[in-house]
Amino acid sequence: MDSEVYKAIQRWAGELDGVFTLNDLRVIFRDRIDASVYKRIENLVKSGTLIKVKRGIYATPEATLTAISNRIEPGAYISTGTILAKATVIGSIPVRKVQAVKKGRPRVYRCALGVIEHLSVIPRLYFGFNAVEGVLYATPEKAFLDVCYYAYRGRTFSFDPASDVSVGDLKREVLTDYLTRYDPRFVGYFNRIWGGRW
Repeated sequence: MDSEVYKAIQRWAGELDGVFTLNDLRVIFRDRIDASVYKRIENLVKSGTLIKVKRGIYATPEATLTAISNRIEPGAYISTGTILAKATVIGSIPVRKVQAVKKGRPRVYRCALGVIEHLSVIPRLYFGFNAVEGVLYATPEKAFLDVCYYAYRGRTFSFDPASDVSVGDLKREVLTDYLTRYDPRFVGYFNRIWGGRW
């Protein structure tokens, strides 16, 4: 492998959180000829310098799933177990998996680093997140409501939302405000299971 290319990848990895698009790599290689670019990428993947995430997206082995998710879909906010574990309201952190919520079709991306799942939500429920260093993160309350909403719709998680979440650590007034945007049937379901837990 060309040591200059390796150094350029490492230099730009810090700027791009270790995640590269095909166009990023074209600029780094200073090459516009597709066959040449693809051959270099193939060699970088074979050597382990880059990991193919999906067509047109590559990452260094040090890249986080959160950074990869953000690069694939900047409008998707990190949510569910990732946020609940970070807020210490569940005990286990989902290993090698990140879930984010976005408008539009759901998608799942699998690569050597793990699984990135983009869950779909209707535009009315696309709220309750903040940007931190260019990445959107759900508030703990919205992450909990996302889990409850997807459980209501039949999705399972690596933890039980009814028993494994320390709901007392969440802000009830924020949850109450957020619930006003949801369908009354979901609100009824939510109140039956979690309403008396505060």
